[in-house]
Amino acid sequence: MQRLPKRLVDGSQLTASAATYYTAPANTLATISACTLTNTTAGAITATVYLVASGGTAGVTNCILSARNLAAGESFNVGSAIGQTLAAAGTLQALASSGTSITLVASGYESIV
Repeated sequence: MQRLPKRLVDGSQLTASAATYYTAPANTLATISACTLTNTTAGAITATVYLVASGGTAGVTNCILSARNLAAGESFNVGSAIGQTLAAAGTLQALASSGTSITLVASGYESIV
């Protein structure tokens, strides 16, 4: 099995509704090694992160960070994402209480199966 390090999310501004920021490719297991949220505004904003299995939707059963408040300029490492694995077509989804206020960056490994 080939295991390749990769930036899973290069830096995306979250929207105000759950959106997909990474999808594991076919025949691949993706393991998250780092996941950071940064509030780029002057006010407090909340962020929520989901790890969704193929064919699923973001919701309480796959939420790994729920409405975490980030102060102005704060960065937060999503520890609950570290070591998590997404099977093929699984997604990393997130949202913020105010769109274009939180930046998501994630890195990990893609293992070809």
